[in-house]
Amino acid sequence: MNYINSKYLLSFVFVLVLFLNACVHDKPKSNQVDQTLKAQPRTVAKSQYAEVNTWLDDFKNLKTAIDQKDLEKMKTYFNFPVSAETTQIWVAVYDNVDEDKRPQNFPDTFTEADLEKQHDKLFNSAFVKSLLKINSAHLYKTGEYTTPEIKEVGQSFHMLAHFDKASATIQLSVLYAGGTDENGQEISEGESATIYFFKVENSKTLKFDKILFAG
Repeated sequence: MNYINSKYLLSFVFVLVLFLNACVHDKPKSNQVDQTLKAQPRTVAKSQYAEVNTWLDDFKNLKTAIDQKDLEKMKTYFNFPVSAETTQIWVAVYDNVDEDKRPQNFPDTFTEADLEKQHDKLFNSAFVKSLLKINSAHLYKTGEYTTPEIKEVGQSFHMLAHFDKASATIQLSVLYAGGTDENGQEISEGESATIYFFKVENSKTLKFDKILFAG
């Protein structure tokens, strides 16, 4: 009887050892699969840009590129290096920076590397938010579109978009409201504007031209 029990016990131990050994061998395979999955690059979905047949198509693509911070697409709207003197592009980059924190002298040009570092300042929050509210089809049809006013803490703004047919230029003006009087009504004092110009080339493609300031 003891012999039979011992026999069964040995058999059980043997099966258990085989089972544990199999688990040990399978575990590295599982880890290997996990490591393989981790090593695979994640697929990032990119927006489908419209085929450009008119400047309306390219304007829509510009809005998408700026909204999604697609730097490679944004670069296609510039002829690098951009001349700083004639475009005031560095002035726009440092527009909201305290005077004592601005460089004494701006570089003569604005390069691809500069766009990579400064795109959020060049196309600031007010520009992006108001740009996205433009009805592109209406702008294309009538040559002009004014967005609703956007009110935020400390400022309110809107964008006036205008297509000048004579110069083949799109003007995107971010208009900042002035202060308020004692009754909370907006007053003209303190009003300002930052105006972005994009040339329309061959009646369909957009290229950054310059930036002007008013107020």
